[in-house]
Amino acid sequence: RDTEAVDNLEELVLQDPDPIVRGQAAEALGQIRISSSIPVLKQAAADTNRNVKHRAELAIESFEWPDPGTEEVAVGYKSLDESKFNLVQIGKKAPDFNLRDTKGKSWRLSEAVTRSNYVVLIWIFADWCGVCQREFHDLIELEQKFKDAGVVVATLECHDRYRSDRMVAGRDLWWPHLVDAAGAVGAVYGVAPMEFTVHDEWINRPSTIIIDSSGIVRFAYYGTYWGDRPTIDETLEMIESGNFEFEHPNRRK
Repeated sequence: RDTEAVDNLEELVLQDPDPIVRGQAAEALGQIRISSSIPVLKQAAADTNRNVKHRAELAIESFEWPDPGTEEVAVGYKSLDESKFNLVQIGKKAPDFNLRDTKGKSWRLSEAVTRSNYVVLIWIFADWCGVCQREFHDLIELEQKFKDAGVVVATLECHDRYRSDRMVAGRDLWWPHLVDAAGAVGAVYGVAPMEFTVHDEWINRPSTIIIDSSGIVRFAYYGTYWGDRPTIDETLEMIESGNFEFEHPNRRK
């Protein structure tokens, strides 16, 4: 959010030969939010690299939001406490947390636990993730089965409120999509918010956590890429059977 960097960023987004640099520069301009950068971002939105193009389009659209939540992310990064990273253990109490969803509604894990047989937490990537979109589709299709089993579901995204809202735009979800700014909760849960780069963007591990009605972690799975965690159907099957053993056949070493 350093306004003095705007001139250099505008030069990078238009002239740097590396698309990763151009994409990151476009995102940074969207976070700094100086309106004079919009024409430059519009030029970047015509970039031949689809990832740069998408990042520039997102940056332009973020200007339409009075408060896209980038300050929350900045504060979140500054307040990260490494002593609290990776606290989740199977068979132990799940660390409580409180986050807002994309509609601004507060959601607390301990409250969800008291009104369910199980709580399922699913960390996803971003709006460009086809696998995540498919998981959302499957959750919608299986709504009644999850409710019949007394399962509360929450998806989480390690972005600001604007980017998280882009993931759910146009959908009427039956579960909350929680904004995990700076991946602070993800860090506690072992999700590693900056584990990989995909489409020139830092992303978290694709992770699924299942917590029982006593608040005990029964299942914690951290994928090695976007396609090797249990599907939504497999997640429901584990809950219905009570068997929480799972290893994806294509898990990477």
